[in-house]
Amino acid sequence: MLNLIFKRLLAAIPVMLVVATVVFLLLRLAPGDPARIIAGDMASEQAVSEVRAQMGLDQPLLTQYALAMGALLKGDLGASIISREPVATLIGQRLGPTLALALCAILLTVCAAIPLGVFSAWWHRRLIDRVTLAVTVLAFSVPAFVVGYLLILVFSVKLNWLPVQGYAGLAAGFVTFLYHMVLPTVTLATVFVALITRITRGSMLEVLGEDFVRTARAKGVPERYVLYRHALRNAAVPIVTVIGLALTTLISGVVVTETIFNIPGVGRLIVDAVLARDYPVVQGTILFFSFVYVFINLAIDLLYVVLDPRIRY
Repeated sequence: MLNLIFKRLLAAIPVMLVVATVVFLLLRLAPGDPARIIAGDMASEQAVSEVRAQMGLDQPLLTQYALAMGALLKGDLGASIISREPVATLIGQRLGPTLALALCAILLTVCAAIPLGVFSAWWHRRLIDRVTLAVTVLAFSVPAFVVGYLLILVFSVKLNWLPVQGYAGLAAGFVTFLYHMVLPTVTLATVFVALITRITRGSMLEVLGEDFVRTARAKGVPERYVLYRHALRNAAVPIVTVIGLALTTLISGVVVTETIFNIPGVGRLIVDAVLARDYPVVQGTILFFSFVYVFINLAIDLLYVVLDPRIRY
């Protein structure tokens, strides 16, 4: 097991370098000049050139790339062009709201989707199954930003139950934290609830037709134990796989959701950095998300062994 972990972490190094290279080239070749943004629209060409020299953007592209990769290999993500603060510090300052939103969304997803999928499979081809399928198809088809604005329109504008935007951490109180987290969490979790419900239903339908399930029922095992102890555990591997993919896909959803609800997280940080052409911040946040992606995939691989003892690496 330790050998597997070491190999996966070692394999992540070239992946991160490739991601860093692609991001570096895309940012440098994209239209826009961060030096002019910093200097201002009314600045002279000489002033813009001086700012560009201070930022090192007047050097050849290959030189900029070598300097950036050298710093990255030392664990230095660089400093923001705009604020001059280290990128690692900026990510650390914004990480709390993003983690809170992601954890709330995945918790709501798991707590809602797995029971829905289990009961939908149990009541296969009945009314509750058909309604569940219809609702999940609708939820999966609607983009997250549409869901977010609809929730704001209904619960914030019309009913005035929940705030339109903003974030309050746990330091402000658990109730206040939940008060600000309800709409962003539902917005982010909607599509994943629909996806995991359908995957759970399909996996459960396959397992419920197996011989060991029929044997358990013939022995008089209560139906709830048949569903959760026998069927769900054997159907868990594909479900866990999709949950892991959902966690990684949350990255893109967090960017949209944090922008809609004005949450000061890492997603909002990367949007602001893209608009300001803040190269080090964009590159650093994308590398951070790439590392999270690799770590989640490694955790899912290790979890397979716990769920299914037959799996060995």
